[in-house]
Amino acid sequence: MKTVREASAPALFWSTVGVPAVQRFAGYLRSVPLTLGFLGLFLVAGLLTDSFLGGPPEELLPLAGVSAPGLRAGNWWSLVTSLFFATNPLAYVVASVMILLLLGVAEKKLGALQTAALLLAGQFAAVTVFLLLTQLAHYVGDGWLGLMTENALIGPYAAILAVSMAASGRLPVLWRRRLWTLVLSVALLLVLYVGHAETVIGLVGALVGLAVSWWQEVDLGPLHAPRSTGRETRNLLALTVAVFAVGPILTAIARTPTGPLALLRDVLLNPVPTLGQLEANCGSTVEASCLEVGRAGFAGPFGLALAVVPVVLLLICADGMRRGRSMALRITLVIQLAVTALAAVYLGLFAVIPHYPSRPQTAAMGSGFAHILPLVAVPLVLSVLLWVNRRQFRVETVPAARRRLGVVVGGVWLVLVGAYSLAWLAAGGMMRDGGPLGLLAELSRQYLPVPLPNLYRRVFAERDSVEALIFGYAGPVFWLVALVGVWIVLVGRHHVSNSGHADRAAARRLLHEGGDSLSWMALWEPNRYWFSPDGRGAVAYQQHGSVALTLAGPFGPRTSRERTAEGFINYCGGRALAPAFYSCDGALWPLLRGLGFQRVAVAQETRLAVRELDFKGKEWQNVRTARNRAVKSGVTAVWGTYNQLPSALRARLSEVSEEWAAAKTVPEMGFTLGTIDELMDDEVLCCLAVDTDGNVHGITSWLPVYEDGKLVSRTLDVMRRGTEGFPGVMEFLIAAAVVELRDSVPVISLSGSPLASLPDGAEPGDGAPGGIAPQDPVPAENLVRILDVVGHALEPVYGFRSLAAFKSRFQPEYRTLYLYYQDPLQLPAIGRALTRAYLPGLSLRQGARLVRELVG
Repeated sequence: MKTVREASAPALFWSTVGVPAVQRFAGYLRSVPLTLGFLGLFLVAGLLTDSFLGGPPEELLPLAGVSAPGLRAGNWWSLVTSLFFATNPLAYVVASVMILLLLGVAEKKLGALQTAALLLAGQFAAVTVFLLLTQLAHYVGDGWLGLMTENALIGPYAAILAVSMAASGRLPVLWRRRLWTLVLSVALLLVLYVGHAETVIGLVGALVGLAVSWWQEVDLGPLHAPRSTGRETRNLLALTVAVFAVGPILTAIARTPTGPLALLRDVLLNPVPTLGQLEANCGSTVEASCLEVGRAGFAGPFGLALAVVPVVLLLICADGMRRGRSMALRITLVIQLAVTALAAVYLGLFAVIPHYPSRPQTAAMGSGFAHILPLVAVPLVLSVLLWVNRRQFRVETVPAARRRLGVVVGGVWLVLVGAYSLAWLAAGGMMRDGGPLGLLAELSRQYLPVPLPNLYRRVFAERDSVEALIFGYAGPVFWLVALVGVWIVLVGRHHVSNSGHADRAAARRLLHEGGDSLSWMALWEPNRYWFSPDGRGAVAYQQHGSVALTLAGPFGPRTSRERTAEGFINYCGGRALAPAFYSCDGALWPLLRGLGFQRVAVAQETRLAVRELDFKGKEWQNVRTARNRAVKSGVTAVWGTYNQLPSALRARLSEVSEEWAAAKTVPEMGFTLGTIDELMDDEVLCCLAVDTDGNVHGITSWLPVYEDGKLVSRTLDVMRRGTEGFPGVMEFLIAAAVVELRDSVPVISLSGSPLASLPDGAEPGDGAPGGIAPQDPVPAENLVRILDVVGHALEPVYGFRSLAAFKSRFQPEYRTLYLYYQDPLQLPAIGRALTRAYLPGLSLRQGARLVRELVG
């Protein structure tokens, strides 16, 4: 048995993670000979032809590039030879990294022969689709893709993306989904913002490989989109936002960008004068030289700072979204919708300018609706995607932090606006710029990411020095303050779901004084707390509609729990809430029965007296078999908190969790069912089944239970089995817990099995079979039926009844957990609240449909 409590010892790291990183990388290189050979030929060809700096010489283009004219001339070999060249130093670096990583991973998963075949087939398919697409675009008169019919395609990008995406089906679900998101987002980003032929064929290659991967999945079984955990959904959305945030910067550094969204460079990175200023300073016919005056100012430090404001703000928000911040989501939505509006306005501005000869290669307005649509649709689609997944971002900013941010940002803005308004009036701006509307236009142009200092020498020649100074620098100063403020709020400790850090810290202190087996779950989000007036007891609950649904019973010193429960009931009564004590044992029944409550069994908790178990006898044969199989497979139990585990094990733990979630057909559940997020508590122990290669076969987590400040028990929470975990890995992990924990606690709980009835032949620890004590009033038959139907409906997905049967193998003692309710008329609302608590990802429409189906 290994434990990471001695995590500083190097031997533990090597035994659980494997060989050192350098040796692993060397082993990786030895396992991909095709990749190394391809990379060597690619670099040698560039060196021998002197192509590293400026691309292949012109006389080698028939060999180094594949094109429609070359194929018509019979240069079919260019399909292969073009894979070994690139156009500039950056392209060589990018291609080398793609070969080493993407092609190497594909070779490891598919083998050298299949990888080589897919590499050539992917190149052929991508070139074929690209030529057909550009020919069709040329036929319909398109001004972007139609101009690429004669282009020479140089580089291995499409072939590598095709083979890597085709091999992605062999990757674990977590990395497959991340690869898809990253590759498709970056490929689409380059096409939309840069728009060169190499970027278009790269996207085509990625889509070809994705189609092959899907075809393989259909061949192996039904095609379905694997579900992800809430944590991974946030990661993927944050990655997408971050990728698309840098798009306008790419258009600024790219050589003659031609993509449909290249116009956003002018929206975000370059100043555009108003029509009145154009007419006044450039004449009735717009000259290119007048429009291009502002280009030189982009190099200025303050101009650059203002130009990249949307990029920096979106990157900050992407990090906040990764942390589940709802404020980051709202800011991102506002930015995306603002970019949509700016793009629409900008297109309207271009539509009324008669001539703009300086941008012949840009997606022309005359190219049709296909080029206008992405300019507005892409940020709008991203906004819709974020809005649909808004329930994954439940961490709210505390009101005080929001107020401070608003006061600081708003105060700075008012000071700058007031200063400019005074300078504008003093300089005669009322007559010069057309009155108050002119002032409004000037102010808006300062704070949108378009005005740069010392630009438009002809347009702003009439400004005095004070007005010009404020006009040029007010925007950068304001946005710098705003960015710093948003970053502090989003990254700092200013967030909770419903209760502040002080409340959560007080709840943790009371949990050390005492609680039930499930009471530690009170610290999970989005629970809120009610504290007794004397501060000696608390109740964790969630409010869904008019129902205050508790998680377990009151916690704190045992002598104060009844008084706390009674106080919570009075609290709910004063606020027209229906109290529902969920997953509570029988200790509260004498008090609640006297207050007119009724109860119904909702789960059966299984408890093990670990100091009495020795795994002897026929009934323990399955456990002994699992332990013996683990020894033969070189699997050991590694114990520790999440933060104590080596980073490689934490990464593998996330993979196992994502594989588990991907197999489900309903959203990840919550309430009394923990996720990876809940493992990060430093008082929660993790137990991993790890083999000698560092592979994780299974995961369990154990919550603490305290009484009078002493640890008295541990409760099983997370259970995850890897897709390649050996048979019996869960039996092995629970047996390992019995052995590991018996020195610190006398009893452990395997938790309750939600929505599951008592296994056949088992004796409940409280009351008659079925969990209802003989002295109970008639139970809520409709709620019992609903819970039973829900349990049956979710059995194929979550296996609650199978889980209960599995736990029965450990010969446990059973204790019935109840739902205590006050009024039978409140049962429909309580059932709806339970649905919302267990399935927080359900929309209102999905929840209503589920309730209708269950009741019907």
